[in-house]
Amino acid sequence: MWYCAHAIFYFQYEGQSSYRLHENVYLIQADTADAAWERAETLAKKQEDPSEGGHVNLDGHKVRYCFAGIRKLIEAQVDTGKDNSPLDSGIELTYSVMVVDSLSAVERLARGEETSVLYEE
Repeated sequence: MWYCAHAIFYFQYEGQSSYRLHENVYLIQADTADAAWERAETLAKKQEDPSEGGHVNLDGHKVRYCFAGIRKLIEAQVDTGKDNSPLDSGIELTYSVMVVDSLSAVERLARGEETSVLYEE
């Protein structure tokens, strides 16, 4: 089965007043939803850059790119009448950019709980 896993990442630096987020959506192939969730977490953890020095610049700050969690997992409906496509498990399908006011809001969003976000892109 195919699943779309929505992974939440955030940028972190000292003294920040809000958190810019990315919601990356990965295509995952697995036999069960639990297996897909585990694969998505493993994949997303490999994408983070939690180094203290930060390799990414954001608004003039060296930032850490941190994985917060899988927000949701949706089973993809596959058209079995079509030939195989060039898609493969682990491909990032899309992303979203959001800003929240606190790390606790990042964590609520990563758990799929309600929180206020500013959707930028």
